Amino acid sequence: MTRVRLSICILAVLIIISAVSGRIVDDSCSRLIASSDHVWELYASGRREAAYQEAERLEQDWEGFRKGAAVLLDNGKLTEIDRVCSRVVFLVESDSEELHSELMELRHMAEALRAGELPFLTSIL
Repeated sequence: MTRVRLSICILAVLIIISAVSGRIVDDSCSRLIASSDHVWELYASGRREAAYQEAERLEQDWEGFRKGAAVLLDNGKLTEIDRVCSRVVFLVESDSEELHSELMELRHMAEALRAGELPFLTSIL
């Protein structure tokens, strides 16, 4: 009987950790998407310096999240988002035409990461 109780406790802890980590990933990806949209709005309106500062803030927020997320998530997905985040700052600084496509790629990657971490019955089984 003790093993059954212990197993139930372990299962409950794993479910709680999974739900909390999924929520953290969801919130972080939502912030990343909102920040990338804000960078584009600033850039498109001609406020290049504000867009550059927002792009740096986006990269710093991502780096802060990535340190903890490396334990929970696939490193390949995180590395791709790292690559795009670092390019965004450079593209804003160099006033490049590729900025919009990179921001859209970042948005899609963050949406895919968020969707991949949502628990569904089909993904659990």
